[in-house]
Amino acid sequence: MPNRTTRIALLSAGIAFALVAPAASYAQLNLQQFGFGSGKSDVASGANGAAQPSALNSLVQSYVGANQQVLTGQSTLASAMGMSSVASQAQSAAGLLSGASGGGVPSTSVLSQLGGTQQSVSQSLMQAFAGGSTTPPTAASKRTFSDGLASLGQGVKQYAGLQSNLGAVSKSMDMSSLLQAGSNPATAQAAGYIAQSAPGQLQSLVQTLSQAVQYAKTNGISVPSIAQSALSGVN
Repeated sequence: MPNRTTRIALLSAGIAFALVAPAASYAQLNLQQFGFGSGKSDVASGANGAAQPSALNSLVQSYVGANQQVLTGQSTLASAMGMSSVASQAQSAAGLLSGASGGGVPSTSVLSQLGGTQQSVSQSLMQAFAGGSTTPPTAASKRTFSDGLASLGQGVKQYAGLQSNLGAVSKSMDMSSLLQAGSNPATAQAAGYIAQSAPGQLQSLVQTLSQAVQYAKTNGISVPSIAQSALSGVN
């Protein structure tokens, strides 16, 4: 019969597994929804396994970078339209990612809050574009708007590139293998959220960018090539 020390060790191991397992299944499910991962564990350890956590972390950091670019663009466009409160909303959301930009991993609650804010800002911008400007844009606001288009266009291109980053993780490996290979459970959960949410977010951002470009053309605002190429790349 196990002694007291052994029983405690076994209990601790069971608790640790119970905490990690939901993160693994959540991330695995959502990666499959995004079109990657067969659910088979072909790779479990060794040299390939050692590289997998790094690839997954690269995916999360790419997503963080894309959102920072998008939020900067949204904030700049809102400022050009005279929507100071909306611009501040986007800036505040970008602040949530300040720690993650240094290599940290944002929690799924932060990512969810970020996604909601991004969607709200997009809706406000599209309503403003559809309603037109109450006063003709000034030369200064035109320059600001053009800067916002460039930033949002770059963000859309980075979002579109997330799919290849997901593929680089491995098309034949589930999240439990990643965890066994040494991946951080928080990183696996973040990747699961990204896999589930990124396609819909990209679609919304493309609509926002498209309407912003149309507004610019209608009002004699220069459209940066990055904004045009971003739309061409996803259409």
